[in-house]
Amino acid sequence: MNQNEAKNKRPILIGYTNRLSARGGESIEVKVSSDFSSDYAADLVRIFSGDPNPNGSGMDVRPVSAAFEGAYKSVAKPSRLGSYGIIPFSDPAIALDATFSIRFQPRLLRDSPQVLFSFIGSSEGAVSISIHKDGLKVETFAETSGAPFAFEIGRWYELRLLVAGRGLHLVGYNVETGSRLFEVKTRRFRGKVAFTKLVLAATPQPEDPSHFTSFFNGRLEAPRLLRGAQLVERLVENKVADEEILAFWDFAIDIPTSNIRDKGPLRLDGTFHNLPARGVRGSRWSGAEMCWRHAVDEYAAVHFHEDDLYDCGWQTDFSFDIPQDLPSGVYGIRLRCENAEDIIPFFVRPARNAPKARVAVLFSTFTYAAYGNTPRSNFDTAYVERRDAWHAYPNHPKEYPEFGRSLYNLHADGSPVMFSSTSRPLLLMRPGYLAYVDERGSGLRHFPADLHLIAWCAAKDIAVDVVTDHDLEADGGSALNEYALVLTVTHPEYHTARTLDAIQNFVAGGGSLGYLGGNGFYWRIATSKAFPSAIEVRRGETGARTWEAEPGEYFHAFDGCYGGLWVKNDRPPQRLVGIGMSAHGDFTGSFYRRTGASYDPRFEWLFDGIDGEILGDFGFSGGGAAGFEVDIVDSSLGTPPDAVVLAQSEEYFGEYHCVPEKVVWPQPLAWQSSQIRADLCFIPKSHGNFVFSTGSILFCGSLPVNDFNNNISKLLENVVRRCWSSKTHPAE
Repeated sequence: MNQNEAKNKRPILIGYTNRLSARGGESIEVKVSSDFSSDYAADLVRIFSGDPNPNGSGMDVRPVSAAFEGAYKSVAKPSRLGSYGIIPFSDPAIALDATFSIRFQPRLLRDSPQVLFSFIGSSEGAVSISIHKDGLKVETFAETSGAPFAFEIGRWYELRLLVAGRGLHLVGYNVETGSRLFEVKTRRFRGKVAFTKLVLAATPQPEDPSHFTSFFNGRLEAPRLLRGAQLVERLVENKVADEEILAFWDFAIDIPTSNIRDKGPLRLDGTFHNLPARGVRGSRWSGAEMCWRHAVDEYAAVHFHEDDLYDCGWQTDFSFDIPQDLPSGVYGIRLRCENAEDIIPFFVRPARNAPKARVAVLFSTFTYAAYGNTPRSNFDTAYVERRDAWHAYPNHPKEYPEFGRSLYNLHADGSPVMFSSTSRPLLLMRPGYLAYVDERGSGLRHFPADLHLIAWCAAKDIAVDVVTDHDLEADGGSALNEYALVLTVTHPEYHTARTLDAIQNFVAGGGSLGYLGGNGFYWRIATSKAFPSAIEVRRGETGARTWEAEPGEYFHAFDGCYGGLWVKNDRPPQRLVGIGMSAHGDFTGSFYRRTGASYDPRFEWLFDGIDGEILGDFGFSGGGAAGFEVDIVDSSLGTPPDAVVLAQSEEYFGEYHCVPEKVVWPQPLAWQSSQIRADLCFIPKSHGNFVFSTGSILFCGSLPVNDFNNNISKLLENVVRRCWSSKTHPAE
């Protein structure tokens, strides 16, 4: 952000919670940053609709009494980007006469320095080594020296730093050839020098040493500390006698964690901060293994970025103790100050042992985290005019990069963003947030679009509980016990093995499933007990994707499992819900036409009250029920033989493409065109239950049209009433 942008930036009132979902009887912590001087007000609201379109379902948030309601002091809290490592030394472990070595691979070069490492002194001062586009810089206790050198992006180098009473002696090598590249010497030190900690990939801010700056964009590997200040003309993979080693920080140990482990005698362990990437190729990668678990020494590097963010680390302003009898639903912490407002959504499940509704809505919180704060390219004059005219949610990720990015973005150095966290404000997960300027509708996606379903349930007086991806990950299949029907929302794209197991076992046990979206169950992700707020994706060699993981880096650091598409992990969505993604295109909706099979007497109940063969030629998402990202049946990928296609979409306009994983050479364009459709299908199950799948992200956008009285609304109502009237829950 340039100075003019920062100067014109309006004050912001924003927050996040420590969890997205909780039960009655549990507590949620609320963390708020306010740029205002006056106090802000906080209260609880229940969210039923988040559509700012004046002609849509509206913004429907209803106040609910809560003990925390009141005024709170405004405090501006910074969001500190950038990953780094800290290794504290016991008793100042490093004095004079030692040799430090480390390997590094730059991924971004600028005029400004990027610090490879800093030794922090017991008193004021430090030794800091940094690189820039014209060479290397050495800072020692307020003195600066350096060496001109043209570093190459992507090449591995090694530094050896000799610390002695006569000063520093630094030598740089080319790892591939072993040749010496540059050399720097400093003047003799004055007085005793001892260091209290080693900081990797950053250096402390002069005005606040507890925070860091000048972050390195690239990879570090194999830092070692050896006894004696002797220039050893060998690289670190050569044998070093055990008695020479003071410390050896082996990044191949504990890859799924933030731990920095020292294999040396001093056991000087440390910690990585802000989730730099592990499980990435180091200087020794041979290409013989593609999984880091099989060759950890070849994946002993860590990739740091100046824009990594795991946790904003804000202090808690207040907590909400959820009453045992608070109805399950979508709620929000509403913050207001002067002309600013923010609503932080969260989900309330029934208290343990409390009665449950017969129907649950499964919210795609993993997908919300994945899209996080993606700054779509359409933030322009037309967008701002529409946002302001509709009084839509005012904060856009393009304006607030300090809250981190999404799994659809690249880091500053061009490497992919593979981790996303909920311990920060998620601007796309707000009621009233506009994704697109939609001339035929409201232009909503994800959370606000999913609220069309909640608005529909309220309009039809259908009681539902809510459950989230995070709940399925934490509780497994028990999170769905006792429900007769589970409805997904519009875009359940990201899943773990555990969440898929929970849904699959729910259906196998007699529960019915309504898949009300498109592009669902698509990407495999990993979660971590070490980083409970984060998810990880490693996009593979195919799929509809904005980036691809680097060669040899398709296995998650969190769990060591192969990432990419679920279909490439032999769990195609067709096996679960009958359909899978086939095409994607512009945010434009079309309609379904009923097939001959839909008139079979078996489905008379499903189409009761519906006239004509055209379904959903209307909607607040793209103007129609079928489009944008669409799914179809495919027996070769596991669509059950008893699946029945009841309707298919027709007549798309705009630009649509078949997904890459379906296209092999040579395939006629006519075949690819045949894949551009949405199949609405029904799969009967052995317990009398069923799977109902719509095959379109835009389906729920048609529910509110004509005050919720239309054929898409009636179709879904027939599905829900069928389960509503069944005599038992599947688990009973």
